Amino acid sequence: MKNNKEILDDFGQKAINIVFDPAIKNLLSLKSKENPPVIFKDYVALFQKMNDQDFSVLKKYLQESMGNAIFNFLKIFEENEQFKIVYEENGQQVDLNKTSEMLKAEPIIDNGWIERFSEFSKDNNI
Repeated sequence: MKNNKEILDDFGQKAINIVFDPAIKNLLSLKSKENPPVIFKDYVALFQKMNDQDFSVLKKYLQESMGNAIFNFLKIFEENEQFKIVYEENGQQVDLNKTSEMLKAEPIIDNGWIERFSEFSKDNNI
């Protein structure tokens, strides 16, 4: 079985690649006209009118908001024992909350999941 760090890293990488990065990609596609998601079509004209500095501020805001959303989601599991995130391999289970001192902070701390796993981690000095 994987050790706790490997389990946390696998989970963190998936969380960032499936939740965080797509949100940033959606925003960038609205500005660049690259196949914006249909559900966001009402925003395309607005974002394309923004200058680069204003758009950069919006992008940084979204990055911080997504990090906070993941933090708050994981907080549910830290503060409510009845909810669990379980990793299972070969019939053995590990509660992810027990693999980290503060699971909710893993995405946003220095050298955390966002910094290590996001393709946008170097953007805007996050």
